[in-house]
Amino acid sequence: MAKKDRFRIYESQFFTIEGSSKRDGALPIPEELFDSLEKFSLEKRMPDPRGINSHILEPEGTGKERVLKAGGYVGAMVFKDGTQIEILPMLQSKDKKGNVVSRKRVFLNMLASMKFIPLTRQIVNSRAAENLNIFESFILSFVNEVQGIVRNGIKQAYTPFVNNENFLKGKVVYAKHATKNFAHKDKFFVEYDVFTINRAENRLIKSTLKYLHDITSSARTRNRIDSLVANFDGVDYSTNYIQDFSSSVLDRSMAGYYNALKWVEIFLLGRNVSITKGRDVSYAVVFPTAQLFDSYTSFNLLKMLDNQRFRAELLTKRYPMINHTMRKDSAQALAVMTYRETGMRVVFDSKWQGLSEQNENFGIRETDVYDLYNLLEIYHADSVCYIYPLTREMAEENREISFKNEDGILGRVCFVDIGDMEGSLENVIKHIFGENVLKQEK
Repeated sequence: MAKKDRFRIYESQFFTIEGSSKRDGALPIPEELFDSLEKFSLEKRMPDPRGINSHILEPEGTGKERVLKAGGYVGAMVFKDGTQIEILPMLQSKDKKGNVVSRKRVFLNMLASMKFIPLTRQIVNSRAAENLNIFESFILSFVNEVQGIVRNGIKQAYTPFVNNENFLKGKVVYAKHATKNFAHKDKFFVEYDVFTINRAENRLIKSTLKYLHDITSSARTRNRIDSLVANFDGVDYSTNYIQDFSSSVLDRSMAGYYNALKWVEIFLLGRNVSITKGRDVSYAVVFPTAQLFDSYTSFNLLKMLDNQRFRAELLTKRYPMINHTMRKDSAQALAVMTYRETGMRVVFDSKWQGLSEQNENFGIRETDVYDLYNLLEIYHADSVCYIYPLTREMAEENREISFKNEDGILGRVCFVDIGDMEGSLENVIKHIFGENVLKQEK
């Protein structure tokens, strides 16, 4: 297996073994890497609410004709020899100015819309993030946050200190004093507060820097981490991540720590993001693409709505995480919007699926049609709007797919260009509720 090779595929493409038959959408990789990747994919189950186990890469075929197909999950895997595997979203798009938006940029924009991932626009728009795998972009973002903490001054706090001293200070811990100093009348077992940088927040940050130093594949990032760790001299490494995190304080004086501790929660506690490793894999970080698209849709949808005109209800959807079971749920939606002036109530849900007029019913899943009726009943809504990403096959202007009965339209399929999400959603909202529903420009 070659050192530090990097292989990138997009959703619906697949890996094959070098020397096997050539197929459209295939990326050949060395057999040794293929075997390791296949084993890792089989070990890491991604259970969904239907009770079905899927995988980061789905294995198909037998013998030398085996393939590992991408679909439903995006992210990065880094092997212990430095080899990198990257899976990116299927769609490439254009922004408002008509410039092509790369799939990596689409991925970063989607991630930045997720509340629990504190990616800044500086990182998202940087050339470095375009070139690094997504986990390295996370590391870079954390390092930048810690750099800001060091630049503005590492925060200190009064912390209890307990020790057997030659002087009397603070309060005597009598239970300890009696046993420790029975024969040493010149000593005092005392507890008092010291003003120190050795506080829970700094211990967590220093521990995270050490963890990331050991796994980053970027020499430049490793050097930056070394420089930062030197500033935390006098800070212990955390021995209990959960306890230190629960005792962390994020008041106004600690505002500069907020994003750094969000990264700590991801890296050290493994919350919200599927980060895992394997026998040959240093780390893997993956996301269900549906979760990213849902987050990106709701983020842009709510950003443009006037709260005085709409009542918005965000709904909690559940997404697969590696080797985590999920309880079954009834039909889930993304949000419910009620236009106050008319009382019109619409359920919104986004579907990360490329539709095509070449497919029967454009490729809309039968289960989504059934769910439409469930959503209408569950949320007492007037209609449902399914939001799909715009594809070349569905790029004809003014296309609308609707579900009707004798009473009118029950649901619509609307398309959004992920390169110009805000503009696309603006058109969707105006189409459903009317031209004047959006907040006025100042």
